[in-house]
Amino acid sequence: METEIYFKFILAFGLVLLAAAIGGRIAERYLKQPAVVGELLAGIIISPFALGGLLNDPIILNFATINGQFADTGEAIHNFAPMEIISQIAVIALLFIAGLETDVRAFLSHAFTGAMVAIGGVVLPFALGYFAAMLFFPDIGMVGWLFIGAVLTATSIGITVRILMDMGRLNSKEGMIILVAAVVDDIIGLVILSIVVSVSETGELHPVNSILTGAIGFAVWAALLAVGVFGHRFISRFVLNPFKRSGTMPIIALIVGLLVSYLVTLVGLHPVVGAYAAGLMIASTAEREDILRGTRPVMLFLAPFFFAYLGMQVDLVSIWPVIVPALVLVVLAIIGKIGGCYVPAKLVGKVSNAGGLVVGVGMIPRGEVGLIIAGAGLIAGAISRDIFGIAVVVSILTVLVVPAMLKPLFRRCDAASAKSKPKT
Repeated sequence: METEIYFKFILAFGLVLLAAAIGGRIAERYLKQPAVVGELLAGIIISPFALGGLLNDPIILNFATINGQFADTGEAIHNFAPMEIISQIAVIALLFIAGLETDVRAFLSHAFTGAMVAIGGVVLPFALGYFAAMLFFPDIGMVGWLFIGAVLTATSIGITVRILMDMGRLNSKEGMIILVAAVVDDIIGLVILSIVVSVSETGELHPVNSILTGAIGFAVWAALLAVGVFGHRFISRFVLNPFKRSGTMPIIALIVGLLVSYLVTLVGLHPVVGAYAAGLMIASTAEREDILRGTRPVMLFLAPFFFAYLGMQVDLVSIWPVIVPALVLVVLAIIGKIGGCYVPAKLVGKVSNAGGLVVGVGMIPRGEVGLIIAGAGLIAGAISRDIFGIAVVVSILTVLVVPAMLKPLFRRCDAASAKSKPKT
């Protein structure tokens, strides 16, 4: 019986990957959109709320949550989701490769601009989300309003990176600003989430500890980046080169990415932030290209699973009763990021009008980060299932609209850049 369960997980993994591959191919060939759009839509179609539900199986095309106790320690486990672990490993691989592909000097040169963009992209969406929640849901109270505001502040660095990679714009000026801003946004989001959870549990506002946690998280992330920039020769000599002759150097680099992803969780950061930092560390070494060639196929294999699994979270039936406030919040989520990020990108980053819009649009996707915040609210009892459904709508739709918005904006950037170049 147990063996059959193991085999079902293998089948479920394969079916999700197959659906993602088909959806991604259709999106690229027929819809002329990045593969991530098709992968998300494929996840919605095969979810346990749609086709997956017809199988009536807890594992195959389902979330397969486990409740019980560990045999050795007796420690209780609740809603343990094995497929979620695979999803997290997939997005870690994606962010590690994104870090490898990043021009580290360009990243550092846009650090201040990115930080200003992140602040603008948090303040305005949070205010819009908070006051919209007060209007639509006056009964859920301040904690519920804070959670909805927090959902609107999020930016999914995983989604943004994938879209930029698909478009070949990861190392553009606008792409660098977006990447820095998304990292800083994640750390600010950590502080906001910590404050809101504390308020929901104690009924009191204690921001000092949360801000301290965020400061420690930022310091650790900055230290990891400094290790790569100033200690890349030591990384090459003592970590990578011993495995060069055996051909396992790319695997060792990926293992470093996994270890760093875990280490940053000890200071409250999300694993994807550590994965990106690890990629930047390795990107500074002379072995970067060899490692990239060896690890990119791993990312191409795993990453579609993450996006399909994200799409599988969508329950269209439960969302329908609150579709009007959900769509309003989607619009506010889009306006908040574009408005909040455009101004600092334009004034501090000295980008063109189209470039400022690119930065704003690139910061729109909420994706899994919005779901994490909403899930924390649901678990804490601060929001109900229908409010969680609204967060799901915001998280998914803000992902789906971005590729269609970015393509023409990047064309405008290219046209503006061509005009500004002196004629020879």
